[in-house]
Amino acid sequence: MLKLLVPINLFFVGIFGFSFINSQEESHEMTICKTVDVSVNKCGMIASNFGDSPIEIDPNKSYTLPTLAKNKKGEVVLYWTEKDSQNQVALYFATSKDGKTYGEKKLVFADAGLGNGRLARPKLLFKKNGEMVAVFSYRAGVAMPPREARPTATAQPQEANHTNHNAQAPVARPKRSSEIRFTVSKDGGNTWSTPTSVDTDTTKLTRGFFDAVVLPNDEVAVAYLKDVKGSTKFEERDLRLVVTKNGVFQPERLIDPVVCDCCNISMVVDEAGALHMVYRDNNNDIRDMAHIVSKDNGVTFSAPKTLYADKWEIKGCPHSGATSASTKTEQFITWFSGTQNGQSGVRLTNASGKLLKVLDASAKNASITADDKTAVWVWEQTAENGPSNIFYSKVINGKLLDSQKVASSDFGQNASTLVVNGKILVAYEVLKADKKTVLAAKFVE
Repeated sequence: MLKLLVPINLFFVGIFGFSFINSQEESHEMTICKTVDVSVNKCGMIASNFGDSPIEIDPNKSYTLPTLAKNKKGEVVLYWTEKDSQNQVALYFATSKDGKTYGEKKLVFADAGLGNGRLARPKLLFKKNGEMVAVFSYRAGVAMPPREARPTATAQPQEANHTNHNAQAPVARPKRSSEIRFTVSKDGGNTWSTPTSVDTDTTKLTRGFFDAVVLPNDEVAVAYLKDVKGSTKFEERDLRLVVTKNGVFQPERLIDPVVCDCCNISMVVDEAGALHMVYRDNNNDIRDMAHIVSKDNGVTFSAPKTLYADKWEIKGCPHSGATSASTKTEQFITWFSGTQNGQSGVRLTNASGKLLKVLDASAKNASITADDKTAVWVWEQTAENGPSNIFYSKVINGKLLDSQKVASSDFGQNASTLVVNGKILVAYEVLKADKKTVLAAKFVE
């Protein structure tokens, strides 16, 4: 078996650091496999068995961000990124009927500018009409596919309950640039359209920390943070939304002009078809989570409400956003707060703001998924003077059950879960002694 070293993880990338670029830089070298048990074969290659399908791994590539989803056929889909020695980053996916044995991996897109950091996770979506849509961050400065011509974007008026931080005279910027791009497959992921930006604004600004969902009308919505034009501040971004019409992204709209500038967004559609968006707000450096709801496929939203009044005041960005999931009856949200009220840590609430639990300081990188009845909360937790492990807890009928450790998950990180036929499937990275990682995927019950 492999001997592993304890990784050192810092929660804050830097109080005033630029997190989108950092999120790309923080991706580490790793190796992926489609199986549960990992061993080394006679050739020195990493081999592993997932069901009856052994696989040999290319040690010259690195891999990250294993993410689990379901397509419209109810099949399990695992997708991830790979990086080669020439810094080419590729997004791949593979499909399984049972969550144990996966078919041949398929390429979505490969380019040196493809974002693959923890705060820049690609998103693979499945529409009712059979189309697959991949959404990902894209860093400018390398060869880029051509942009499709679309109408000039317009912005909504700024909301009265926010301070206008954009009142200063415009100053030439940016120092950096990135986009949110998308590509579509109409043949089950065998071929993909040329990726193009969801944002019609051609100004070189940073756009990132996004999330994307399929709406009840089978259109796609993408929310992201974007640099405020002309800002003289080191970091200042607002919250934008773009929605497709007949599969074509329409001009972006301003949703909130003053937000925390480096925390990822979460969107989920509930059983009634309402779109929920959770993001970290910024009200005079109070960085609590805001919750807004749209009942008309993203055309209008409710006024932002603080999800849970932590009143966390910090003059900088935590580089940590929320994830959310919805059962048939309830929505759940998890995020980190460094509040000074004695409850600092990763927390879990429902959409009404009821606090279900706060994890201790050794927990981080939490996420949550759900099927119709059960939500699964997963995170990584580091033992004192020991490795990180993956833990999870189920929420059934609004009740949070005791946490469980995923067996043999030493040095696990960046976990993703999925409920498959009532069982919990967990995929995560395992850090090895050579600072590469392998991908573990297993049912925990």
